[in-house]
Amino acid sequence: MTPFIYATRIWLLVISGVDETGEGENKNFTESELEKYDGKNGKPIYISLDGKVHDVSDSSLWADGRHMGLHSAGAELSESIANAPHSGEVLSRFPIVGVLIEEGPASKTLTQRVAALYPHPIVVHFPIAFSTTVSLFSVLYLLTGEASFDMASYYILTLGLLVSPFCGLTGAFSWKVNYRGVRSDAFSRKIRFTLALLAITLVCFIWRTLDPTVLLAKTGMTFVYLSLQVSLALIAAVLGHTGGKIVFSK
Repeated sequence: MTPFIYATRIWLLVISGVDETGEGENKNFTESELEKYDGKNGKPIYISLDGKVHDVSDSSLWADGRHMGLHSAGAELSESIANAPHSGEVLSRFPIVGVLIEEGPASKTLTQRVAALYPHPIVVHFPIAFSTTVSLFSVLYLLTGEASFDMASYYILTLGLLVSPFCGLTGAFSWKVNYRGVRSDAFSRKIRFTLALLAITLVCFIWRTLDPTVLLAKTGMTFVYLSLQVSLALIAAVLGHTGGKIVFSK
């Protein structure tokens, strides 16, 4: 730690009413005040767990105010830690420098109310289910010749196309609200594969709509079409795995 950064940190701690070890007078933090301690430009790194504000500045896992490329300092992280593989006890070795208090009687904003409904987890399961089953019905049709399987595949493809944009929009909304729009590797991967999923779904839908006999013909183009459908399942698996890493990451 450079002398300038150290001096800046001491100054911030002094005006906040605590000393370098976190002992002494504890401070009441509102959420907007806590956001100032985000570890940037030499600031201390504070996070809140169950209403207690911890100074994790000395943790190498919180370098520059970021943890595992997913979580940002200067925030209340009780829900994130509840979903993590470890418990909140890992913070017991870090000093408590204050407590988190309510901003005031002001009501929640519309954005906060919508975010509290968890729209992305509600919507995300639909495109995953559709993407992983559309090729299954196409294969069943090729094996049995039963026309109902071909129609089921087409209807599922249509439903997947309808819900995928909502999945992407709710994902972007949750990313902005819950993760401040930080472009980590995991989120960059989700964005790329979400766009790929939507593009391939659209291609398959247009193809099947213009050529209803694409599977019946059993030509080389039939297997190209089927390969695109199978790729939807693989992309959905990657998206599910990446989403799991975001939610359950340390």
